Amino acid sequence: MEMPSQCRQSIPPFVVKAATIASLGGILFGYDLGCISGALPQMASTFSFTERQQEMVVSFLYLGGGLGAAIGGSLCDTAGRRTAILVTDVIFLVGAAALYFSRGLLVILIGRMIMGFAVAVSAIADVSYLHEISPTEWRGSVVSANEACISLGFLVAYILGYFISLSDPVNGWRTIFGISGFVAVIQFAGMIPMPESPVWLREQGRLHDANEAMKIISGGDGWCGRGSTSDEDCVCGQGDNQDKNGSQEKNKYVDSPINTTYSAIDDMQQPHSSLTTVQGDQHGQTNYSSLLHERSRISENCKKNLRQLLTFCQEMHDHRRQVSIAVFLAIAQQFCGHTNILNYAPEIVRQMGLDSKHYTLGFSILIGTVKFVVTLFVIWRIEFLGRRSLLIGGMGVIAASTLMLTIAFWNQEHGDEEYMTPASAAVSLVAMIGVAAGYAASFAPLTWLLISEMFHPKFRGRALGSSTIITYLSAALVSFFFLSAQSKLGPSFPFMAYCIITVLGVFFAAFAIPDTGGKDPNEIEADMKQMRWWRWRDGEASLWQRRLSQARLVPDANNNNLSSSQMQLV
Repeated sequence: MEMPSQCRQSIPPFVVKAATIASLGGILFGYDLGCISGALPQMASTFSFTERQQEMVVSFLYLGGGLGAAIGGSLCDTAGRRTAILVTDVIFLVGAAALYFSRGLLVILIGRMIMGFAVAVSAIADVSYLHEISPTEWRGSVVSANEACISLGFLVAYILGYFISLSDPVNGWRTIFGISGFVAVIQFAGMIPMPESPVWLREQGRLHDANEAMKIISGGDGWCGRGSTSDEDCVCGQGDNQDKNGSQEKNKYVDSPINTTYSAIDDMQQPHSSLTTVQGDQHGQTNYSSLLHERSRISENCKKNLRQLLTFCQEMHDHRRQVSIAVFLAIAQQFCGHTNILNYAPEIVRQMGLDSKHYTLGFSILIGTVKFVVTLFVIWRIEFLGRRSLLIGGMGVIAASTLMLTIAFWNQEHGDEEYMTPASAAVSLVAMIGVAAGYAASFAPLTWLLISEMFHPKFRGRALGSSTIITYLSAALVSFFFLSAQSKLGPSFPFMAYCIITVLGVFFAAFAIPDTGGKDPNEIEADMKQMRWWRWRDGEASLWQRRLSQARLVPDANNNNLSSSQMQLV
């Protein structure tokens, strides 16, 4: 679709300003995920944490993230994108303060859960806000910049963790956690003068406020692509058209299945009030016709909700391939080992025999740098290289790297030396970098992109929200058993498990996931049906259906014969 000549083609300066402030949430996201690498060794030394307690400190952030992912979407839809960002900044500050002033494990765990909750909600609110304030022609670049900011947040966490740990080896971890609160205050102050998302305002029926917000964002002139829900709308200061488009957009959301369900629930609650009024009549008389009418309404609403539930189940069955791929991506990106290699990098390096802080913490900076550079490269060349090729290639690098770690730690475990040889240690360090680079080239930029492209807009929000919850819970699980698994099953066991899971994932990606670039969901589904894995699965399902049908036909045939015999006797 060509852009109308009266619409602005260049990105408005205000969008650059708003995107910069909102992208601080991406830096906070990466910083709070990465800062535990530098803080955990000091915390373990200060409080004499056991391996299990260290695992709890790491994994509780992801438990909080699962909770935040579960309600973050509702918070953004109810309060607004800008308001949700402001709320998460306050939550960041509360969590940072709890960690900074903590005096024991309980407060630390609570602070980590609070930070995890803020991280998850921030990810949803920031991306939604950036998506909806950006012109269509610049939207991909603006949203991708947030992914780059996440990688930058990891790198900043590693750099600050290194220098703070060297300058304050006892209480430096408090400063590491406290910095995130300082960044949250900066974002909060910057977001106060920012306008609310015009798309959200339009959905709420606040058309005048939406128009004013658009004027602020675009510098007084309109530009195309206002928001994710109606990319064909062009707002160029035409009030009548805006009201018309806004009304259509509002009606679309009013008639959506989600709001219809809420309306049905509200309708079911209203008869209760009517019934209470009837029962409380001062004459004690019961209006039976009214009761029957209310009973009929409740019955109809129950049937309506049941039909919606059955329709949803049928739609999920129709999209079973997309659901399977989304669940695979959400789980595999955590069970490939990337999360633990980042979180426990100083401990892994120490196990190699490199016990100096310059090695343990300095190597984290190298990992963060590689991760940041690879992320920038992928964002730049993703359309040229292709999503599927990047996914399979990146997973292949992760599989090869975890195999190298497995061999190195296996040799150390069954060798005569307490630590690795210099050659094995060097190979292990390269392998750790390989895991970070492979992840940055595959799961990091592609998980959410593939999920958003596979699903129709009707299911996209629920698919992304559900996948996010699964991701955080998977991260909590895999983080909770790393050190204890090494202690009980050997240092090489976790890496061997990551290698096996990733190798299986490579085969699944090669045979089940098509390339989604430049295609609509219908085209992607058509390509998906031609993939070898789904052709085999559909063939197996058809075979079982035929067998089941044949099994049902045998009793029917016997019954038919019996009926014929009985008829002859009669």
